[in-house]
Amino acid sequence: MKTFLLASAAILGATLLATAAVGGTYALLNSSVSANQAVTIQAGTAALSITSPLVMSDIALYPGARNVGTVEVRNDGTVSLALRLFGLTPPTAQTALSEGLVVGVRTVSAASECTSSLTPTITGTFLSAPVAELDTTLAPGATAMLCVSVLLSADAPSVSQSQTATSFGLLIDGRQV
Repeated sequence: MKTFLLASAAILGATLLATAAVGGTYALLNSSVSANQAVTIQAGTAALSITSPLVMSDIALYPGARNVGTVEVRNDGTVSLALRLFGLTPPTAQTALSEGLVVGVRTVSAASECTSSLTPTITGTFLSAPVAELDTTLAPGATAMLCVSVLLSADAPSVSQSQTATSFGLLIDGRQV
């Protein structure tokens, strides 16, 4: 037993001597970073409604002429919504006239601003319907007035005379912000 104790003491001594000779530090390394801003995820409902129907003026279109009308939309949801034009629905009967139309949309603060000289924020045709932001955010319960314009392109074919393009649609939606 005495030999066992001497051997254990020798091993312990050698271990301590080796550790002291190597030197260095024994540290636990740890790193953390705190976020500057908290991230908030908000749930709610998103709902848009039309509070006034779109009524276009009955002025005859000719190449280069623009017809306008207003429509009002309301945020019936519980979250703020950024409005965007999500495309166009073409008239049920495609004609040479409907192929020459350029549809535009812009947010206005009053119906009196919606004139044929107003430049739309977004324009597109039924063949290349746009998807773009209207740069308008609606709080819950708020409304916005949109000026919708229909322009007959200057290079519309003469066969589009006396044709109609009714029952087309604008797809307006809202993105939660």
